[in-house]
Amino acid sequence: MEFGEVLKQFLLDLQRLFRSNIVDGKITLSQILLISSVPFDGIDMTSLAQQLGVDNSTLTRLVDILVRRDWIEKSKGRHDKRITLLKLTPKGQEIQDKVEERIDLLGDTVYDSIPLEDRDEVKEILSTFHWTLSKLLLKQE
Repeated sequence: MEFGEVLKQFLLDLQRLFRSNIVDGKITLSQILLISSVPFDGIDMTSLAQQLGVDNSTLTRLVDILVRRDWIEKSKGRHDKRITLLKLTPKGQEIQDKVEERIDLLGDTVYDSIPLEDRDEVKEILSTFHWTLSKLLLKQE
């Protein structure tokens, strides 16, 4: 199997795991990725769109749904009114905490299913893999 095919299968398997273990009837995978990416002190929409790898119009549609649910609030930048800032509401923080708990539980389940003697090596390889992907993304910006 070519490395590109392995990457595609890895992504598909991760999405299936997230959908079956994290997603429920109240929140979609896209919403999970969005809400878990909003830091406590907020973020501007352009930075978040870059981080998630989506365009601003896609992010706006997702954000508008979460604003209607009172999970995220939007505000204008203090010094530059063209900037839209996003911040979790208390309800959104509660949802984010629940999502993070589910993600941690899924991570523990996957980690515990790796043979004990391979766990450190797998973790190191995944960290290196993540670092490699991060460097590739930086080159693209």
